[in-house]
Amino acid sequence: MLSSCTDNELVSLIKNDNYTAFNTIYERYGKMLYLFIHSKLDNKEISKDVVQELFISIWEKRQSLVIQESLKAWLFQAARYKIIDIYRKNATYRKYLHQLIEHFDTTPHSLMDAVENRSRAQDLFEAINHLPDRMKQIFMLSRFEHLTIEQISTNLGLSQQTVKNQISEALKILRTVDLKLKMILLVLGYSIFNL
Repeated sequence: MLSSCTDNELVSLIKNDNYTAFNTIYERYGKMLYLFIHSKLDNKEISKDVVQELFISIWEKRQSLVIQESLKAWLFQAARYKIIDIYRKNATYRKYLHQLIEHFDTTPHSLMDAVENRSRAQDLFEAINHLPDRMKQIFMLSRFEHLTIEQISTNLGLSQQTVKNQISEALKILRTVDLKLKMILLVLGYSIFNL
């Protein structure tokens, strides 16, 4: 029914809380945006998430939505910003991984220690990367950016108790991962000496 409406008409309708108009915009541009984002990120799940975030953002900001060019151009520009943000975050994570490796590499006693430390750092960083998004963000701000609980609380608009809880839970998860890694290394070391 609304499929014959122009983009400008649909935007006007969603400003008046018309969910059918919103769905029409999604049907019109969702797949196209997904293909564009996927061509840049080469990851199906992340690409789907980005499309979902874009459309959630449109709906949440519908009352104040200002589109000066075409809706299509606006959507693709918003997608580009999200892609750039993902690239930027990935670069930040690489920097954190490097810091973590340096931390473990401070005083290796042998080449085997250096290899073991580097492997442990990468495994721990992988575990950090698999924390829930908000927990990971808080943990990295705390441990790598060295922000205080109060600063993190202010920056993210969370209570200090929430920040403390998230850091505590992240540490619990990472200690479990680190313990498993130590056990694996112990078993590997034992099996090497018993060959």
